[in-house]
Amino acid sequence: MDTIRAEIISTGAEILHGLYPDTNAREISRRMKDLGYSIVHHTVVGDEKEGLHETITRSIQRSSIVIMTGGLGPTEDDLNRSVAAEVWGSPLEIDPKAEEMIRRHFSIRNIPMPEGNLVQARIPGGAIPLYNDYGTAPGFLLHDKAKKRVLIAMPGPPREWRPMFEGPVRTFLKERFPSGRILKTLTLRTINVPESELNERLRSLFNAMEGVSLGFLAKPGKVDIRITAAGTDRTDTEQLLSDARERILSRIDPGWIYSEEEGIPIEEAVADLLRSTGRTVSLAESCTGGLITKRLTDIPGSSVYLRESIVTYSNEAKRKYLGVRQETLDTFGAVSGETASEMALGMRHASGADFSMGITGIAGPSGASPEKPVGLVYFGLSCEGGAFTWQRRFTGGRNLIRERSADFALDMLRRFLLGEKANAET
Repeated sequence: MDTIRAEIISTGAEILHGLYPDTNAREISRRMKDLGYSIVHHTVVGDEKEGLHETITRSIQRSSIVIMTGGLGPTEDDLNRSVAAEVWGSPLEIDPKAEEMIRRHFSIRNIPMPEGNLVQARIPGGAIPLYNDYGTAPGFLLHDKAKKRVLIAMPGPPREWRPMFEGPVRTFLKERFPSGRILKTLTLRTINVPESELNERLRSLFNAMEGVSLGFLAKPGKVDIRITAAGTDRTDTEQLLSDARERILSRIDPGWIYSEEEGIPIEEAVADLLRSTGRTVSLAESCTGGLITKRLTDIPGSSVYLRESIVTYSNEAKRKYLGVRQETLDTFGAVSGETASEMALGMRHASGADFSMGITGIAGPSGASPEKPVGLVYFGLSCEGGAFTWQRRFTGGRNLIRERSADFALDMLRRFLLGEKANAET
């Protein structure tokens, strides 16, 4: 199946120098994918004529659709309109409607208009104007019918380019550059499984399913498996996606997957399970300092399932509020499976929750010993079925160790809510 190649150019020194993230390219890519196009390049270029000229020239030679954002303001470093006109061979001309809209923009706000703003009314000759109802900079489309290519220029602020894209740009693309493809993506969000393990189990599926592509997006402790299917109609595409999903699930532990929705964090998946099963949880946190509680209570309605929580950082607090025995602390230490287990048990007795968890460890950078290094964390879980513990060693800085610990604890709770024992050690 032929694909239409598209690419995105983001302009501005503030993006090039890392002062702001390139969120426009990400958002436009998603919209272009929904239209069935193949995004082949993202490029960031500064406010410099030679580099911008080279970038636009290269892009329109290799892709049918080129979208660029930014560089349409009234200042000296806003070069997109003039460089695009030069590359395309279409000198800039005043667009009367654009000029009228710019003047009205200032008039209705009772603000004197700097004459320099009128440069924004100049667009390349023969271009299709993209009028701006939310700012002073119009965009434009330069369409070469013979070579079947288009250069689309839009302003940088999302509140200005979004209406342009969803209105005239989308209409133009669907009419003049129909993709003939329906693209759909499914994301399988996994946790506490190495990317190398997933790759070993799924490597033979890469490039083995016609119309389907696979990719991994890895973060500490989590890997998203992205399945993208391309079909000729919606039914065909959905079937390709479903078949690919089943083949993947036959090769991995389905319990590794905590969500099949992109953007759903582990705490939201756990919250949904707690609500749907009518179960409750309480937490006794030490090294995580209340992070698990925060992540659960960031979700509206958490009072339904979260009974209570406590941060017991000192040994005295563990004894006083959770009933951890002095003998346990003396024999095994505050950072131990035994202490984590007693923390969970004490919290469950105090709260009456269905599940209680205790977390204790060494987040660093200090407090470690040869026997108990930085990153060593113990987890305890108490429920009607008994008491369970896990030991893990996480790497990274203090914040990352705490985040990984919170993720692991939430995942263990998720598995118990699903009726799994999650390889508990005791």
